[in-house]
Amino acid sequence: MLNKFAIKIFILFFLLPVFAFPQEGKSIFQIIGSDIKESVNDGIRVYSSPLHWKEKDGITFGVLALTSAAAYLKDESVRAYFGKQHSDVNDKIMDAGKLYGNLVTPVIIGGGIYSAGLFAKNEDIRITGRMVFEAVLYSGLITTISKTVLGRARPYKERGSDYFKPFNIDDGYVSMPSGHSTVAFALSSVLANRIHNVYASIGLYTIAGVTALSRIYHDQHWASDVILGSAIGYFVGDFISSGSNKNSQGVKHGLNIYPGIGTLNLRLSL
Repeated sequence: MLNKFAIKIFILFFLLPVFAFPQEGKSIFQIIGSDIKESVNDGIRVYSSPLHWKEKDGITFGVLALTSAAAYLKDESVRAYFGKQHSDVNDKIMDAGKLYGNLVTPVIIGGGIYSAGLFAKNEDIRITGRMVFEAVLYSGLITTISKTVLGRARPYKERGSDYFKPFNIDDGYVSMPSGHSTVAFALSSVLANRIHNVYASIGLYTIAGVTALSRIYHDQHWASDVILGSAIGYFVGDFISSGSNKNSQGVKHGLNIYPGIGTLNLRLSL
């Protein structure tokens, strides 16, 4: 239900500028078309980035794997601890965190920023909105595929933290990684990088952290689920918005379209 609502909101924010906000120079359709092409190229760069990892990237991946493994061993005890923390105040805080990680939130925020950038003819603002969409989309795909492949039982199923039912689409068996955590950290990492203000960053990552904790609090995920989901959202969002997705030699990885004799040619650079 909420996903359908998010799609409607996305369409509203994406199409409204086409009819309401004419641009000087490039037409509105050219601007949006250019943004779509750049989004596709960013997606290619995201998914091909492991091919270009350096030593520090491998170390980061190793640390993440060890952290997730350590959390996995403590999943049952962490669940028991959070089960004893329920109160009216905590319920309200965690509900706010859950809302921030809902797909509707980045659609509204990203759509609003993108439309504002078109309306104000401000490229930086418009690109920020585009990056929000990209980060949530590409990190979300990783998380969604991983959920289905792993098929881990959610805590409330009472199957234990070691129960996996691979290649399952039943909502009760798509616990790892956490989708809300992925969305929250993808959104916060993009906004933090683009705003580039320490206080804004603290606030953005705090609410993202609350989102991750809320998934354990509401018995929807294990601790290792939210760690992995948060990491996926953060690293994809940071990659897209920090400039890391550009080749260090100034060459872009992506899909290029160029004219040929009586045809159009495609070139994929990884």
